[in-house]
Amino acid sequence: MIPLLTAALLLAVTPTGVGSDPFIGDSRRQAQQAWAAIGDRPVGQAMVDQAQRWLGRPYVPGTLDRLPNERLRIDLTTFDCLLLVEQLLAIVHSRSSDALVEQVRLLRYDGGEVSFCRRHHYFSRWAAAAASRGLVQDITPELSGAMTRERSLRFMGRHSHLYRPMAQAQQRACILNIERQLRVTQTYVPIERLRAVTPHLRNGDIFALVTAVPDLDVTHTGLIERRDGRVDAVHAAPGRGVMRSTDLVRYAATVPDVIGVTVLRPRDR
Repeated sequence: MIPLLTAALLLAVTPTGVGSDPFIGDSRRQAQQAWAAIGDRPVGQAMVDQAQRWLGRPYVPGTLDRLPNERLRIDLTTFDCLLLVEQLLAIVHSRSSDALVEQVRLLRYDGGEVSFCRRHHYFSRWAAAAASRGLVQDITPELSGAMTRERSLRFMGRHSHLYRPMAQAQQRACILNIERQLRVTQTYVPIERLRAVTPHLRNGDIFALVTAVPDLDVTHTGLIERRDGRVDAVHAAPGRGVMRSTDLVRYAATVPDVIGVTVLRPRDR
């Protein structure tokens, strides 16, 4: 289960890679409906409210891989786990179609350059980009029992057969070059200590499941929802679509190879 590592082909349609209308299907209309419903709600609550409206939407892996050329796409009809979180965060920080496109471009791509190699394939890189833009704060170090680890991220290079674009020498060389220097410090709350910190979690906090899989940082992400006295997970799951998993702690403990959880808190506008 490696839902965060998506792939696509290089060669942008335009210098920015935005090209023709980036909105898939009725995604533009859905974004407009979301803005009307969000109003002045705090960012975290607005993200949860919108995610609830998408419950039942299908999970489709590789939604950025459908075209022969890398192009910025906004698809609010189907999701994988990171695209659900990413597009929710972008929606609540924008109020027009043009602003949404810009938010997604800067969240999804290193330096906003739309290309396969510049896409944030690892959650740690995506989170760092979101934090640098003032959209989220990593609150994990503030949580009781948090631990840190150093991690080299080389999963794509060592499993290139899983990514169709990596069959191209140019793409493979580009990713391998990035991964040679890609080492991150991860802070996470171990699974066995997670229950104790749930009272400190809020609606709309972004969770990421930290993995023991070699060369990888996390394998899944979603939103935290406080509901009926519980702390639940709202996420896009393979074979299930956008769904709510009752009790984040119990859910996380069932995912193979998960050792802990990282938590990002969306900042208000």
